Amino acid sequence: MKYSTRNLLYLFSLLLLASCTTDVKEVENTPAAKEISVVGRWVLIKSEDSDSRKTDHQHQPSDVVLNFKKNGFFIIYDTLVDPKWRKKGLPLIEKRTSGQWKLEDSLLTMIHDDDKDNSFSEEFKILRCDGKELITERSNKKTTVYRTYGKR
Repeated sequence: MKYSTRNLLYLFSLLLLASCTTDVKEVENTPAAKEISVVGRWVLIKSEDSDSRKTDHQHQPSDVVLNFKKNGFFIIYDTLVDPKWRKKGLPLIEKRTSGQWKLEDSLLTMIHDDDKDNSFSEEFKILRCDGKELITERSNKKTTVYRTYGKR
C-alpha cells in the first residue's frame, strides 16, 4: 500500500511540474513613472495667481500647515510661530478645514468636510513634488493659483 501511494504522489508531482509553463516573458525596459507621495506635513511658503499677485507666507506670525495622512485624511490648520504671539495666550493651533484626499496621477482631490455635514471638493494639479517641495495649481473661471509648500 505504501508503494502505490508513493507512486501516485510521484506521478502527481511530475504532472504538476509538466503543467507549469516555461515561457519567460521579457520585462519591458521602460522606466516606471515615479509615484508621487504627498503624505506628510507641508507648510505654505508662497502663493501666486495668474495676475502675478504674489504672497510670501514666510515671516508671518503663523504658518498655514497642510497635513496629509497615509489613511487618506487631511487637515489644514494655522499654527503660531511668532514668540510674541504665543505669549498672548492664543491657541497655538487653529483648524481651518479637514477631510479626505485622493491622488490619481498628478491630480489631487481634496474633499472638505465641515461641522454642518456639508462638503465640497477642490482639485489641484501637482506640478512638482520631490519630498522637499510641493507645488500645486488650481484653476477656476477667474484665475489660476499656484501654491508652494515646504516639507517640515
